Amino acid sequence: MMRAISKNFVVALASTIAFGGAAAAYADGLSGQKMTPRHGISFDVGSKRAVSYYLGEGGVCNLTVLMADSNNLDEVKGAATRVSMPVIPTKKARIDTAEGKTLEFKCAPSASAMSVRVLDQVAVAAPRQ
Repeated sequence: MMRAISKNFVVALASTIAFGGAAAAYADGLSGQKMTPRHGISFDVGSKRAVSYYLGEGGVCNLTVLMADSNNLDEVKGAATRVSMPVIPTKKARIDTAEGKTLEFKCAPSASAMSVRVLDQVAVAAPRQ
């Protein structure tokens, strides 16, 4: 049973990645793209491809993000990573990648929308006193 679900999930993710070209072209250089409940977006994050969506339940944004290696449509490489978390309205949630990128999601009041930005991680050292 679990194997069938996993295979269906991989096929669905591969289809989303393969056919997400229109959303990907718009999401390049992502600077505050908006999502609405139950309407996902896909975008590149370094060498990864991300697909995100959320459900507005009880006034909270229940966010789901799927990430997998980008591919050339001829083959599906590796496994996807799935992260799910609640985001409180007017608050932000961040997901860091191994390549020095951060995905920043912000939930609008009443969970009516979410924004997503891709940020570069920058290390900052506090001056010694």
